[in-house]
Amino acid sequence: MAFSCNSQTPEQKKQIEEAQKQAEEATKKAMEMMKNNPQYKEALKMMEEGKQKIKDDDENKKKEKEERGEIAKNHMEEFYWRNKVASDTNGKFTHWKWGDVNIGYYDGDKRMDKEGNYIDKKYVILGRISSTGIVTMDLHSNVKTNRIISNGLFPQMYDEQNEEVTFSKPNTPYLWTNFTLDVIQGGNQIGSLYMGNSERTTHNLVSPNIMGKYGDEGYLLYWAYSGGTCTATANKSIKNSSFPYGEHNIKLDKQVAINLTFSKGWNLIKISVDDSTEQAGQKWLTKKSYTTVSGMPSDAKYYFKLK
Repeated sequence: MAFSCNSQTPEQKKQIEEAQKQAEEATKKAMEMMKNNPQYKEALKMMEEGKQKIKDDDENKKKEKEERGEIAKNHMEEFYWRNKVASDTNGKFTHWKWGDVNIGYYDGDKRMDKEGNYIDKKYVILGRISSTGIVTMDLHSNVKTNRIISNGLFPQMYDEQNEEVTFSKPNTPYLWTNFTLDVIQGGNQIGSLYMGNSERTTHNLVSPNIMGKYGDEGYLLYWAYSGGTCTATANKSIKNSSFPYGEHNIKLDKQVAINLTFSKGWNLIKISVDDSTEQAGQKWLTKKSYTTVSGMPSDAKYYFKLK
């Protein structure tokens, strides 16, 4: 209710104020009566319960999402560390429990017994792990090469191809032992020895189904024997490569740089994931390099994976 007048007498002003006061009191009484009405109370209760339910649902969804993410994260950690232990950067396994073992590679006819062990047990020993977990390498020169470097630098299953590389001496004798070395006890392999600075990267770069794809940054190291000096160089650029990944189609630009300088004897090769991008909740490799290094880098570790 509103009153308007150009001029008011004191009596009129008093009447208007009184009317406004009465209107406010009437409105207040009506609200009080409504609040005490059982139907109003029930409607108000339902409205508050609805608001709380929406809030609770949002909190539960948020919590479930966080729990799913944590479960997925823990699953991946368990996957990469399954049956695996790491040394420190000085080459010592703190909790080593497999006694004295040898480190080497197999060089026999590959016939196996029913337990999956090589019958001739023909391993070339390159080092050992003591019962206290200390790694010692003895890279002797009594090595039989099994290929030439121009067709043996990269295994057939790998992303990079020998044909893409320029070799200074392509007929140099070469031995590729594998991306891992065997851990041998009693003449049988009990596990594998990885080298690098990340359990994820070392696993990814030796696995045929995911090598060259997953982009957890870090590096893998492996030993190869060269019968002479040789360089191997290449620069590879892949634009807009595409492949399916679940419900997604991953598209990537990828660069690979190969700059290897081999000396006669054993050479330590470093494969490094230098850059990556994230798509579909996963890191993907976009830049990789190959170099030869003079020794184990200061942050490198050994990773033993039980067979």
